[in-house]
Amino acid sequence: MAFDLARIASQAEELGRYYARERGREHRDLVSRAQARIQEVGREELEGAALRSTVRVLARPLEETRTHYPPPPPMTSYRIWASDGSAIAPDPQAFARYALLHAAAVGLAFDPPAFEVTHRATLLFREEEMERVYPGVGEPVAVEGPVVDTMRAYEELRILCEVAQGMPPDPAGRPLLLMTDAVILWAHRGTGPGHDALGEDYLSRSVAALVELEHAGIPLVSFTSMPRYREVIHTLLALVCPPERRLACGDCEQPLDECLELRPLLDRELFAMLPVGARSPIFQPVYHGDTAWRLPPVLRRSDPEICFFYVNTGEIARVELPRWVVRAGLVDTVHAIVLDQCRPGRAEATGYPLALSLAHHEAVLTVEDRRAVEWLIEEALARYGIVAPPSAKARMKAL
Repeated sequence: MAFDLARIASQAEELGRYYARERGREHRDLVSRAQARIQEVGREELEGAALRSTVRVLARPLEETRTHYPPPPPMTSYRIWASDGSAIAPDPQAFARYALLHAAAVGLAFDPPAFEVTHRATLLFREEEMERVYPGVGEPVAVEGPVVDTMRAYEELRILCEVAQGMPPDPAGRPLLLMTDAVILWAHRGTGPGHDALGEDYLSRSVAALVELEHAGIPLVSFTSMPRYREVIHTLLALVCPPERRLACGDCEQPLDECLELRPLLDRELFAMLPVGARSPIFQPVYHGDTAWRLPPVLRRSDPEICFFYVNTGEIARVELPRWVVRAGLVDTVHAIVLDQCRPGRAEATGYPLALSLAHHEAVLTVEDRRAVEWLIEEALARYGIVAPPSAKARMKAL
């Protein structure tokens, strides 16, 4: 039976009605009440709520919550490096089992202007590269799916660190910012003892890279467009949810009206009230009152204490950064560079950093690129007398 586009069209119509209902006047009223609520709540009260033991990740405010923070003076003389990555995961129907990691970093400077780009492509194919073995874990971890995602995210961080540490001092003394669109402390999504060991391994590598950047005094941020986080909303929920319920909404038989009002909202809707260019207070994610919850105990001594703020760049975006950047008084510098990267006339798409746009263009692997890699590997095998015809399933797909 052919693909039934008409059936999907009717479901798409229902999707439209659903979002019209979810984002209609009633929803806007809920957003307005939530915005008024956070402006009424002081920092101390929200801090107390954030330390509650709940099943949700909350947000501890590091600044006063009754206000927003206006844009700092414009900054047009600075340096920025941004990275992005892509990957080819192993094809289970292919003769040769391999994975490709590709990361690109783009460097921009302003007043005077400069542009630089660097690439890193790594082809994994040896047994020890495709099957990760960790002490105390019997079964190896296959490099596929979420493992490839974790390795790609780390490559995006690693290429930035290496580029930054290899840069000579700037004669003009311009500030330098590193930027990625990946989560700074990437959470590996695999399950089982082997995946746990791999996730800890890559967290350890990421923490070590962040420590090096801190010692070098080079700030790193992660920029997320259209974020779907709810930590601040959950913290407002913690103010009204009875302690014994622990924000376990799925188990709650009698939700309070205040809970029902807050539960559908996103943090970005809460901070949609920010004037253009302004940022929210800085928050730190906490779980059960613990700020180092994302790290295993062995790594907590070097905890980079990732925190975040929301900023109106033309749309509401989220900026993550290690807490040492805050302590070093560099938040205004970060804020100003982000705004300059996103402004009309600078950005490729207003509201999104130019450096990240350029890094994406450099890092993406097109369909043609992926086919070229396949042909390259087939030709290399053929030169050594190995003819690897496609599998029956691959031939069927090509028909």
